[in-house]
Amino acid sequence: MEDKETLGQRIRRVRTQQGLSLAKVVGSDVSRAFLNQVEMGKARPSIRVLRIIAERLGTEVEYLLEGRTAGIERELALEKGRVLLARGEPKRALLALRPAIATYDWPLGTDARLAQAEALIALGRRDEGLAVLAKERNEIELHNDHHRRDRMQLIERGEHFRFSGDAVDKHLRMADRAQRLGNNHDELEHYRAARVLLEAGAEATGPKET
Repeated sequence: MEDKETLGQRIRRVRTQQGLSLAKVVGSDVSRAFLNQVEMGKARPSIRVLRIIAERLGTEVEYLLEGRTAGIERELALEKGRVLLARGEPKRALLALRPAIATYDWPLGTDARLAQAEALIALGRRDEGLAVLAKERNEIELHNDHHRRDRMQLIERGEHFRFSGDAVDKHLRMADRAQRLGNNHDELEHYRAARVLLEAGAEATGPKET
């Protein structure tokens, strides 16, 4: 049964189901011999390597580790936490964020931990918040994510992220940027936000970024 699979067995099953060779999965990032050892249960990859493997297999780190996807409950936890932060309720935000903070999947896990750091700093626990940010810095730089880098720098200064100017147009511009970077998660998030604002009566102004 699937829940009895080891990490290596799960990777091998997904890989063979996709018709991928060891070489196709590892590319130039990991050796075929190492991935073979992982599949045989004789080696364990780092989270960084697991992210590479998961991306090549078209799945999530969470699934490879636990046999289940990150799930809607973690996305809901993140969004509830963000809303509570925006409403000035950092203590409640910390509680809401708990289900999402430990996830390894990008960008969900990083977004949750950025929100966690913001809540901690707002509660006067600055050292704890900065420690969380320090751990996320490498992940953000690894993905060269300008939006999350800017958000992190604001949080470090104790400031809140706010869109300036027309909110609908800003979301559409960021959706375009996410599309160019191949970031489907962020593209969907910004189109969804723009749609909600438009349905609430907002108007988009100005040309879309090209």
